[in-house]
This record gives sequence, C-alpha cells and structure tokens, in this order.
Amino acid sequence: MELGILLLIFGSSQQFRRVKAVKNTLRGRRTVSNLYWALQYGMLDFVDALHGEQFDDDQKTLAALKSQGLVDADDAFQIQLTPKGITQQQQYLKQLMPLKYLATASRYDVAKFMQRFSFAVQIVSEYSYGNSKYYPQRINYFEDQLLKRWFVQNKENDLPAHFHKKLNDFLGELGDDHLADIFTESLVGHHFSGLTADQIASQRQVPATIIELQWLQLYGKLLTSLLGLPKDNVFSMLTADLEKPIVSNSARETFDMFLRQGDGNLALISKRRKIKLTTVYEHLLEAAIMAPVKGFPYQALISSNLMGQLQAHQPENVGDWNFQDASHAIPNLEFFQFRLFQIYRSKSTDED
Repeated sequence: MELGILLLIFGSSQQFRRVKAVKNTLRGRRTVSNLYWALQYGMLDFVDALHGEQFDDDQKTLAALKSQGLVDADDAFQIQLTPKGITQQQQYLKQLMPLKYLATASRYDVAKFMQRFSFAVQIVSEYSYGNSKYYPQRINYFEDQLLKRWFVQNKENDLPAHFHKKLNDFLGELGDDHLADIFTESLVGHHFSGLTADQIASQRQVPATIIELQWLQLYGKLLTSLLGLPKDNVFSMLTADLEKPIVSNSARETFDMFLRQGDGNLALISKRRKIKLTTVYEHLLEAAIMAPVKGFPYQALISSNLMGQLQAHQPENVGDWNFQDASHAIPNLEFFQFRLFQIYRSKSTDED
C-alpha cells in the first residue's frame, strides 16, 4: 500500500504525528511507544488493521508529500497536514466508507476472511454449475483444509441459494452501486476470474491503495453481518478463529497476575514470570492503553498523593508533557508512573 495515502488519511492539521508511529500502528507493531502514540493520535481502533502490508520507504514518502505541499515536517520525521493536505485527505475519505468499517480489521483478521469468502464463492459457484474441473485459488494448506471441510459439511444445505440471498442482501444494504461493483469484482466464480486491485484502480482511475482499503471495509462489514447470525448458519466455519487479542498474550498474563495478586508487588510478578521488571512495566502500560479507563486500576500504581502532584503540574495537553520537565517539578518521579498518568488523563479525556 502507498504509505503517502495512509499518512494523509490518518494525518492531522492540528497535531504533528510521527510517521513511524502511524505506520507501525496500522501494521500492528505493538510496542508500548507505538501504542502510546496511537492513543495520542486517536488511532487505537486501527492497531493492526493493515497487518502484513508492505509500505513505501519513510523518507522518500515524506519527501514526496512535502514537495507536493501536502504536509509540513520537522527533523523528527513528524508531519502535519497543510490546507492542501486536508483537501486531499477529504477527497480520499469521500471514496471510502466511514473509517469505523476499517477498524473491524483491527479486531478481526479481515484479510484472512476475505480469502476464505472469495474461495468459498468460487467453490459454490462452480458447484452450482456442476463443474468440478477448475483452477482453485491458492491459499495456505490449513485454510485449504478448512474450506474443504466446510464444503463437505454444508454442500447438502443448498449453498448456492444461501450465498445468493446473503450477497443480494449485503449488496442491497450498501445502498451504493459503486461499492457493490468493487466488492463483486473481487470475487471469483464460474467463467469469472475476478479482478486485482490494480486492474480495478486502473479502470476507475483511483490509487490501488484506495481499492484495497475499500475491500477491507466491505469485507469487514460483511464479516460483522455474518457474525451476527445464529451459530448454526452455513457460514460459521468461514468466520471461525478470526478474532484478534486486544492485548498481547504475554501482557494479558502479566495483567491477570497483577489483578490476582492485589498488592501491587511488581517485583514479585517479575520473579514469578521470570521476566525483567521493565517488561512488567511495559505489559501493564500496554494493558492500560488498550483497556477502558475504568477497567484498569490506576490507583493501585499511582498513590493519591502522587496523583495530586501530577494533576497540579500537568500542562493543558498532557500528551506533550515530557518526562524531564515532569521530573524536575516532582522529585523521585518514575517514568512508569509518569507514562501511566499520561495514559490515564488522555483516556479520561477521550472517554468523557
């Protein structure tokens, strides 16, 4: 995907944003630093939404955006959209569905679902014509076996009728012939091999990245619709095991141990889990970032006295507060407590 388009879509005219943080958020690099900046940029709903995608070189992309007058940039590879950049952002957003449909790809593996559903459509289409001699799509072994089991278990359930109804209902609900065409052009069936994003983009004179984003949004909407059906529906195997964890498994284990322990002894957690104390800090920060503000026990890690001091000295935009300034104002302040407070205040403001 074109990194420049993504930076414009997720850029801001009110805030300088780190190029690497935006990119790493979208492709799911779950470091505490990336997640923290995703929080500050309002991008937590898009963590890992573009998992596995390849992006252009940061420096070349930034240089191109600057030369076109779309962004201002500083020496730290942070960008802010210019008025021209905002105009371009709005043009891209008009071509997309609301971004909440892209956020589905942060919670579920929509790319994998797209492969499954497209392959299932091909199988059912050829089956409906009684054709068993065709070139199936190439997918990995485990997905191939899943599709075979699904077809064997459901082929007597009038699959063509189920798919015909579901697709008709889904495309009708879109209320947009343009998006409906883009969705159907991604499918493979009897005497129709489907089109690539590049082919559709060339026909419609839009960047291929926009088509790829539209596909993720459309398949995310379809997946959400299928997940809402009763459990015994013919599509259930196609939607199985696609949910992504909200926090990493290791961070979840640390956080659960912290809650069970109840005494705030992080050194003991470090010893029991055989991980560094700094790793315990990172796991708890990750959990704090990803959990609702009321779902994390901040008071167990920041004393009421320290909380009062931090609130008394915090600037208007707590996200811009740096640790050096804070530690000068509050002696013996630890970075873990400082960052946790920033997360707390940022999430409290967002959720208010």
